[in-house]
Amino acid sequence: MTGFNRFVAIFLLGFQSLNCGCTTQQAPLATPKSGASDSSTSATAQNSPSSAAPNTDASAVDAGKVDLSVPRLPPKPLIWVDDWKGDSELPQERVNAEAIAQMADGMKSRQEHSNAARTYRTAISTDPSWPYPVYQAACNFELWGQHDKALAEFNKALELGFNDFPTLAGDDELGQIRERPEFTAQLQKVRERYLKEASKLVGQPIATRPKGAQPPAGWPVMLLLHGYGDTNLSYLDQATQWAEHGFLTVAVPGSVPAGEGFQWAHESADTTHADLQAILNSPLLKGVADLEQVYLLGFSQGALHGMVLTAENPKQYAGVVALSPGGSFSGKLSKPNLNRSQRPGKIYFTYGDQEPHAPLVAIWQQACQDAQWKFQSQSHPGGHHFPQDWDEVLHKVAQFLKN
Repeated sequence: MTGFNRFVAIFLLGFQSLNCGCTTQQAPLATPKSGASDSSTSATAQNSPSSAAPNTDASAVDAGKVDLSVPRLPPKPLIWVDDWKGDSELPQERVNAEAIAQMADGMKSRQEHSNAARTYRTAISTDPSWPYPVYQAACNFELWGQHDKALAEFNKALELGFNDFPTLAGDDELGQIRERPEFTAQLQKVRERYLKEASKLVGQPIATRPKGAQPPAGWPVMLLLHGYGDTNLSYLDQATQWAEHGFLTVAVPGSVPAGEGFQWAHESADTTHADLQAILNSPLLKGVADLEQVYLLGFSQGALHGMVLTAENPKQYAGVVALSPGGSFSGKLSKPNLNRSQRPGKIYFTYGDQEPHAPLVAIWQQACQDAQWKFQSQSHPGGHHFPQDWDEVLHKVAQFLKN
């Protein structure tokens, strides 16, 4: 066992780097709306007022110190998909720039810095008012070891109104820029912008209900948790699929609005739990949802939160569908503390065969066996993405949860 544990420890050290920095993740195979990652925040802001004024997850810093905590922005009230007005139309130059910037992000993640720099420059010229590719270009130059160019791009991004404080606060891709004496003041300025735009940044949970006769106890519930930097709007097709399998489904926005999408909290799943419970207790779901059958589906960072929440709160969450979990506190996954004294949960774990997730599968399979929980796992060809045959897998998973 000593050798195995040492391997798991090494695996987790690398595994925790998933979803960090300003890299992007592959969205579900269901095609997202054009420009969804940007329009999600602006569109949802137009459709419903913020549910509460901003507050903070962290306690106030010591007197005399600058508050650089990431603000807590509660999501908007739950709405039915039929009442959702859709995302607003983006100018074509922004749509084009987004597509180009996404290609550049991939090049940066593969350390193709020269190609990434040229591609970011194309995105910037396509939509000169958009600060995102300018900021990403700064990250790319810093990773490339060209600090002066990185600094110039970073300052330009600030001039253009860059307001993604959650990303800026912890983005190690900025390297030496973070060490400059003026960086704290720049952080504070971006945080002030973030707070000013708070009502436009918070997400809109969107519910889809099944067709046909409602069960006497209400519909079982599926809560969809997207990956780092994505948006719940990318999961509306998923919501329709789950509704067709008899689940009242909610596409949930991450608890930390950031840039063109959302993140989940990096310290723990507590904020996610609070947001999910607020959704489940929405007047909209009263008498419609079976709160004894609440399941979570998450990808990447969303899967990490889903697994932790199910393990820690089996009374509230009956099971989780975890696709390629990863994130800042993924070390928790190496020691699942499943509660045998409460009702048994259900865990479905899927991952790409190019990912180092196999040790976690073995750990959770054993933990589920010991706690008398139901467990199934499946790998698929490729890496950090949904299985290519997800439509078929979804049907199989739905049957696993219902039986």
